[in-house]
Amino acid sequence: MNAKKKKVMSPAVSRYATLWLLLAQVMVALPVFDVLPATVLPLIALTLLWRVLIWFGRGFWPNVVIRIVLVACSFGLIITGLGWTFSLEMAVTVLVTGYALKMLEMVTRRDAMIVAFIGFFVTGAAGLYSQSLSQAAYLVLCIGVLVAAVHAIYSSPDQRSIKVSGRFAGLMVLQTLPLTIVLFVFVPRLGPLWAVTWPDSSKQTGLSDTLKPGDVASLSQSYELAFRAQFKGGMPLPDQRYWRALVFDQYNDGQWSQTKLDTVRRQYPDVVVSDSDWQVKKSSAVSWWQNQPDGYDYEILLEPSGSEWLPTLGPAASAIADSTLFRTMRIEAERPVFERKLYRPSSEQIDPVSVSMPAWLREVNTTLPDTGNEESRYFARQLFEESEGDPLVMGWSILKFFNQSTFYYTLSPPLMGRDEVDDFMFRYQKGFCEHYASSFVFMMRSVGVPARIVTGYQGGDLLPEDNVIRVLQRDAHAWAEIWVDGEGWIRFDPTTAVAPERVELGIDEMISRGRLEQTELPLAYHLRNTQVLKFLRNQWEGLEYRWQKSVIQYQEDTQEDYMRQLFGTAAYYWHQMTVLGGLMVIFLSLYGVFFLLSKKSALSVHQKLWLSLEKKLARKGYHREPGEGPAAFADRICLENPALGEKLKPVISRYIRSAYGKTDDLDKAEFQSLKSAISQI
Repeated sequence: MNAKKKKVMSPAVSRYATLWLLLAQVMVALPVFDVLPATVLPLIALTLLWRVLIWFGRGFWPNVVIRIVLVACSFGLIITGLGWTFSLEMAVTVLVTGYALKMLEMVTRRDAMIVAFIGFFVTGAAGLYSQSLSQAAYLVLCIGVLVAAVHAIYSSPDQRSIKVSGRFAGLMVLQTLPLTIVLFVFVPRLGPLWAVTWPDSSKQTGLSDTLKPGDVASLSQSYELAFRAQFKGGMPLPDQRYWRALVFDQYNDGQWSQTKLDTVRRQYPDVVVSDSDWQVKKSSAVSWWQNQPDGYDYEILLEPSGSEWLPTLGPAASAIADSTLFRTMRIEAERPVFERKLYRPSSEQIDPVSVSMPAWLREVNTTLPDTGNEESRYFARQLFEESEGDPLVMGWSILKFFNQSTFYYTLSPPLMGRDEVDDFMFRYQKGFCEHYASSFVFMMRSVGVPARIVTGYQGGDLLPEDNVIRVLQRDAHAWAEIWVDGEGWIRFDPTTAVAPERVELGIDEMISRGRLEQTELPLAYHLRNTQVLKFLRNQWEGLEYRWQKSVIQYQEDTQEDYMRQLFGTAAYYWHQMTVLGGLMVIFLSLYGVFFLLSKKSALSVHQKLWLSLEKKLARKGYHREPGEGPAAFADRICLENPALGEKLKPVISRYIRSAYGKTDDLDKAEFQSLKSAISQI
């Protein structure tokens, strides 16, 4: 009985506060919209529409039975969309669905506060999926709207305006910024909370660990960011920007894949292949033949891809922390990259140690199916004979054939048959980079020359202000490498024989010059390739890069390095805690002083109006005496100045009725009329 009485006596949430909470609900749900399964979206939309109808007075409050049915339906829809396996997506979906359902029983201020606090949790969940600068700015805006909603829940009738609630939220957010910065810089860092593991491959982006014709072409339709590379000192020219990621040296049924150590041991059981013959996890030089690195000093900020491979500029020279260097001169992280990763590949100049290749590795890089693509095999034998067995001469002969025939570089290649190399070489002669690289490697292997396909990215947009090269998925590329005894692996890019603009200018510039055959241009191309939008995009990209590197990548190792630089000692921990404690005391003291100095009773709209009237009368020489009420003040003025008193007394009477009436609701029309009457005195 007492509980029921307490619930009845609890203040109801105002229509004004409800409007703020509805706005907040829509805003905080937008960043996680693509995470929610499609099955729950109609239910969430229904609850929102239902609550809006109640706000307009055209809906009804659901009773207990209806609420139970809605909860049961929501769980059924969540299980239908996500299954029974618990995941982050399921947790977020339950949170957002509960957020929507709670709005249908939000009657009192207590209910409204619960709804507001759930909104803060949803906002935090959105930060797990994206830490971009735009996302951060939007989430701060969401927090501001939620703070304004909390203010609206407890605001008096005369404070219910967007301006008042918005100003309150803005001041609250601004006051927290200095303390937030101090805590961010000095509080010891743990592992990032935003390292979200995607549960399925549909969330992964970028290159795949297998390659077949069309794979790279499909990536070239995407303007999604792959990584950024920042250079100190010299920077590579566009035709030198070959970002190595994957190496394909296994060919089967028209598809290329990567060789792995267990595959080598299974294929060559009589050969002893140790772990160190194929991969190492140290940064020192190894006994394999190594291409000489370009010597550029750079670091890469890699976007989450769900894959292990780490792009490098040219062949990787050595492993980095938490990675493995493979004999194919590429590096791979120990675990899939589900968060942005900042790493610095080796820039040391390493001389070749050896230019020999084991017999088993030579066989790996020359193996082909016994039959198939006979025309290409025959053509390759002819070129090999003409080049007198010189693999370099043969490689240039193939590129010359590409250049002098009617080959086209296209993002929309025709569908090849079972003998896809023959179809490409002698029938269709249309393809993307992987078609040219695959055919080149096939023909080189068919005459016993070790060859392999390398995929990664080529090119990238230069942001000169920060010495940063931005590489998109659209820059995905495939090229070839052949082994030359005494010289090692030599890069051949067959694309340069057909479309040199691809390497020198990039895909977008090729399209603008009409040098790339494509059935339909993506809308993003038209939106990105105007001078104004290019300038704005580059400026934003610079801000985004600095945000990611300075804020998002400010993790445990980065903080340790910064603290050592700041305090000049390895024993920085106690210095760090002392400074943090001191700054906390200073900030809390300043906040306390500010609170005490600014602590004064807030003036109501009627009090502000009365003060304005007193100022007008003071200019006429009439000052209210201490303890003199409005009516007595008007009577005294009437005795001293009957003409003024005749105008003043009815206005004072209206003021008393408006300010001291029994109702708490402000009659805005009457108040505006009173305000107008006072302005005329």
